[in-house]
Amino acid sequence: MILWLIGGAVVGVLNVLSLDWSLGRLLHPAASLGGVALILGGAVVRWGIAAGLLLVALQRGIGAALLALGGLWLGRWVMIWRLHRHE
Repeated sequence: MILWLIGGAVVGVLNVLSLDWSLGRLLHPAASLGGVALILGGAVVRWGIAAGLLLVALQRGIGAALLALGGLWLGRWVMIWRLHRHE
């Protein structure tokens, strides 16, 4: 069961890192309109991976789904804290 928590945390961390990378490219002074497509495309991929994890976990039971959701939530907030700790 702990693997669902770890899996959720990994997906959460990767979710925040990819969002940070995408926004960094969009906010760069030399960014083009392709940056907006990158943000939207990345959002679809991030949402799809998170939804896929939660759906697979839910098929294993409500406990697995709650652990995956908790890991996803914890992973995201830990990475947000780590990225903004230095500002």
